[in-house]
Amino acid sequence: MYRILLYIISVTVLFLCSCKMQTAETGVEEALSKAGGNRKELFQVIRHYQDSGDSLKLKAALFLIENMADKYYLTGNLINEFYTFIDSVYQIKQPEYDIPAIYDAFGNKAIYRDEKPQVNWDVQTLSADFLIQNIEEAFAVWGRPWNKHLTFDEFCEWILPYRVATEIPESWRKLYRERFEPLLQSDTIQTAKQACTIINNELIKLPIHIALDAVLPISLRPSTLADIKFGLCNDYANLALFAMRASGVPVAVENVPHWGRGNNSHVFNAVYDNDGTWHDFSGAEQNPDEHLVRFRYEIPKVYRKTYGKQDGSLAMQCGNEDIPDFFKNPYIQDVTQNYSFVEAKDIIVPLPDKTDRKFAYLCVFDRTGWIPVAWGKVFGKRQVSFNAIGPNIVYHSALYTDGALQLTGAPFLLDTLGRITKYMPQKEKMDYVLERKNPPADNLMYLPPTMPGSKFQGADNPDFQNAVTFHTIEKEPDFKYTTVASASQAMVKYVRYLSSDKTWGNMSEVEFYAEGSDLPLKGKVIGKYLPSMYYPRNGAANMFDGDPLTFFHSNDTLSWGGLELEQPTAISRIRYIIRNDDNGIRKGHEYELLYMDNGSWKSLGKQIAVEDDSLLYKDIPKGALYWLRDYTRGHEERIFEIKDNRVIWH
Repeated sequence: MYRILLYIISVTVLFLCSCKMQTAETGVEEALSKAGGNRKELFQVIRHYQDSGDSLKLKAALFLIENMADKYYLTGNLINEFYTFIDSVYQIKQPEYDIPAIYDAFGNKAIYRDEKPQVNWDVQTLSADFLIQNIEEAFAVWGRPWNKHLTFDEFCEWILPYRVATEIPESWRKLYRERFEPLLQSDTIQTAKQACTIINNELIKLPIHIALDAVLPISLRPSTLADIKFGLCNDYANLALFAMRASGVPVAVENVPHWGRGNNSHVFNAVYDNDGTWHDFSGAEQNPDEHLVRFRYEIPKVYRKTYGKQDGSLAMQCGNEDIPDFFKNPYIQDVTQNYSFVEAKDIIVPLPDKTDRKFAYLCVFDRTGWIPVAWGKVFGKRQVSFNAIGPNIVYHSALYTDGALQLTGAPFLLDTLGRITKYMPQKEKMDYVLERKNPPADNLMYLPPTMPGSKFQGADNPDFQNAVTFHTIEKEPDFKYTTVASASQAMVKYVRYLSSDKTWGNMSEVEFYAEGSDLPLKGKVIGKYLPSMYYPRNGAANMFDGDPLTFFHSNDTLSWGGLELEQPTAISRIRYIIRNDDNGIRKGHEYELLYMDNGSWKSLGKQIAVEDDSLLYKDIPKGALYWLRDYTRGHEERIFEIKDNRVIWH
């Protein structure tokens, strides 16, 4: 019976999918073969639409099945425990959430945290009723003004799929459609971009708090996402996809596999408008064309996630040649050229030696190693052509053999004109004082202008009546430690930092010194401030804990925190550092300066920093690409060059 049904299905596939005959037939066979005892459910879906005589829905069903074989989700005690926890947390409504504390609470209390989840394959678990319901609900929203431009193949990719990632399968369409479709009742809504903006404006009303990490590396199920209060960027991207597709708005999830000038990757959305153009947006955060442009010179590549296999993917072209893990995914499209503001370039990179490999790669820097983000075809065994490469980024070419990357040639900067500048160490040497291991964080650049007017004061009473001012911050401070002399030698029992009327604390460390002492004064922490809504644990004690990464943050301006000293003391000097990313040189930390040479990092030696914000290295080869490592603490480190006696970060 199985062979007869398989023959009927194969013939049907050949007839309906003539443009992709071999791929479709092979995909259906693979799915049915892997389905095991569940193949009867897949057969039932096919029979249902064969019997109904609806050839288009049959074709849609075959599309889902032919691309289903390697799709899966995770279950188990740990997964159940996590959903019980996170669903209860998401029911709490408050302005802000202490995400690290919440995740720590789960990690500390989880009973099954060491239990391995179970992998469930879609072909072995999904029912016919589930797939049929999904198909019917998807077709029910096709033909709206905002999706009437879709071809059948486009409908299959951007409306039809029952899943977006590896989330637990659920019948999510009704839940989201009833919530968002009423927003699209106006006759003025005629395009996908308009519909997307209206739904996203509703999502923007939700709390959005992007976490830096997750408790479990799973895609949240649709019912949980519907009540999201905080999560990763891909959680919000998936939320937007469910909300949009449920009402027939053609939306995809896209990603930057790794930033070209920073750490980590990025996930966001794109909407397919009626004129055939794609427009990026950030689900629950920013509307079409407002999001990705901010990162125009940080983007090496953009890939779109698909449900169906892509003939243009490297996974479908590589044959027997081994390739990096990221490119083994056949469900991605390179869409970098869709974003004109990236100003992507087509380049040819020479290889130093001949190779029999058919493909080569461009990598961007990460502290864990060079990460491949683009692939190209080798021609003449000595050159590689790469298409649509983001400029203003440092790359390193590589081959992939024996399961590992092999860097080739020298790292180079691709500029906005498409020119390549290689970094090659020279015989000429120089001495240089390094101040940081990573560029100042962009998200903190708003702080220095808010700090002028902040004061350091003392008094003989805890209410600071008739306080004396030791120092007033008059100029915008930088993110380094600053030492200032006290303007008063009055004997005081109480000392404090008083924030300006433009900032909410935002001070990391304050040290008060007595004359002739190299040890900061100690005392009982005091203060007057409203606890921060955003950082509820960031009280005044953070300014006196010796850790420049922690900081004092309040919910009001003119807030203050200080010390009740053991005895009245005259203040000689004050050392302070405003809220910062703690990527400056830190006294007592162990560092190592490296430079790139012939495909590997060469060491210029390790040092223990003897002071803050200053680390001298001698006899550095000029012209190289450098990397300063901190072995004591921290993860944020970036490559740089030294040009015209200044550091240029990449």
